[in-house]
Amino acid sequence: MKKMTHLKLAAAAWVAGLTALVCFPATAWATGNIDTNNSFAWSENAGWINFAPTNGGVTVATAGLSGYAWAENIGWIQLAAMGSTYGNTTKDDWGVKIVGSTLQGFAWSENAGWINFAPTNGGVTIQSGGQFYGYAWGENVGWIHFQKASPAYGVRTTASLGGTLILFR
Repeated sequence: MKKMTHLKLAAAAWVAGLTALVCFPATAWATGNIDTNNSFAWSENAGWINFAPTNGGVTVATAGLSGYAWAENIGWIQLAAMGSTYGNTTKDDWGVKIVGSTLQGFAWSENAGWINFAPTNGGVTIQSGGQFYGYAWGENVGWIHFQKASPAYGVRTTASLGGTLILFR
């Protein structure tokens, strides 16, 4: 009887651990490399979108963006599928990739749907100094603006690849 109780406890612990891994993947809690003093974009319909939230964060790398941004009104926005090559061709291979200084591809929000970083009449680039500039578009949230002088807000990466700050132009 004692052996059966231990087996039940071990099985319960295994299931709890597996559930935690599935529901709370490690990348969701990464901090990213967005400047915490310059981490907000704005959408008239979604409100403030934080690219360096507590328990999340967006990482800018050579290939593209990964991680999660947070918007109080729409929840988590995932910048790339797990293990993505940024192909944006299948349900398992999507994300926001970097081509030159331009961001291309799609982010996903369970509550807002697909967010296009290179829409017609818009688009987002990363300027010198790491500042994001321009507009992304989501069918359910409208335009997302990444930088404005007054009132001042914006998103800026602190990414350093190969010992050099990412500078695009």
